[in-house]
Amino acid sequence: MKPKVYFIDSRVERFDYKFSVIGRLEKTLEKIDLSNYFSKDELVPVKMHLGNPGGHGVLRPNFVKVVVEQIKKVGAKPFVTDSARLNPYQYLEVASDFGYNQLTLGVPVIIADGIFGLDSVKAKAGELLGELQIPSAIYDAKTMMVLTHVKGHIDSSYAGAIKNIAMGCVSPRPRGLDWKDGGRGKMHFQLDEIMTWNSDLCNFCAICANNCPQDAIRVEENLFEVDDAKCWRCGRCVRVCPEGALSVPISYDRFQVSLAEAAKAVLSTFKPKKVLYINFILDVQPECDCMLMSDTPVIQDQGILISDDIVAVEHASLEIIRGAKPLPQSRAEGLELKKGTDVLTAIHGKDAKKQIEAAEELGLGKREYELVRIKV
Repeated sequence: MKPKVYFIDSRVERFDYKFSVIGRLEKTLEKIDLSNYFSKDELVPVKMHLGNPGGHGVLRPNFVKVVVEQIKKVGAKPFVTDSARLNPYQYLEVASDFGYNQLTLGVPVIIADGIFGLDSVKAKAGELLGELQIPSAIYDAKTMMVLTHVKGHIDSSYAGAIKNIAMGCVSPRPRGLDWKDGGRGKMHFQLDEIMTWNSDLCNFCAICANNCPQDAIRVEENLFEVDDAKCWRCGRCVRVCPEGALSVPISYDRFQVSLAEAAKAVLSTFKPKKVLYINFILDVQPECDCMLMSDTPVIQDQGILISDDIVAVEHASLEIIRGAKPLPQSRAEGLELKKGTDVLTAIHGKDAKKQIEAAEELGLGKREYELVRIKV
């Protein structure tokens, strides 16, 4: 039997709350019956990206609140969480600025691997990654709700639920260990070297240093230094360098497979059908929400998809994006999409569906699905 993917279209045709996107989201979660996934008094991590300074195109808090309220209605105890991306204390401050806090959401907001980003548990991964460190608040949970703001990504073109789990449910650096011993940098940097610096191209603008979440880069006049011990290997410095002076030892096809491997490692800590996924194809950014900015969305808002099959919800999301036209006055303006190509693949030049195919091959779900359109 094909897995169901519930689709809430972003078009609203009547001036009535129950026809609104939020109203239909609330109704759909009631229809799905969250008691099938979450039990009374059970602690439920609501996994999402909490934003970054300078950005604004993140998931709106009112959507998050609807979801956590529905989880609370079945007697479970949700908390909003992500693993350390910035300095964890700063990350919580950023989250609060975006409206992700207990006052607005009615539930705690915590860092899954602790206030120092070091609380994690080792888990087996695949051939590429070997082992990964899963944040304890994810590892010890019996169920999980995954809220994903769908967007672009420099290394995978498409960033959906697979990337949300693969990157966001893996700690950046294990306690007392090197990044190669299970940190998420293993996905970005699949070789032993740190990034390569080309001094002939560098103009010492320090944009790389300003974007480094660990303050691991020092740039002064004619000086470029990287603190190897601090570096998380996130690759953000390479992405933002305007001169192309930094490069990363990575195969993009291997990166996409490693995302699927990491997602499987995380999901192996849960029993089947105990994780629910909600993909928000709204304010679709060309870049990840990790960046210190937001850009004009590259397509119109499409809607919200819900499923307990990660492969199905990802495949459905990508197919919906594939049917959307590039927006003018955005980075996608003027793109002529070939048949079967989506706007995010066209922008970044990497085949976005490879991670989804890899996830299916690893047994995480099925690409074939039944789309259930929600009207009211």
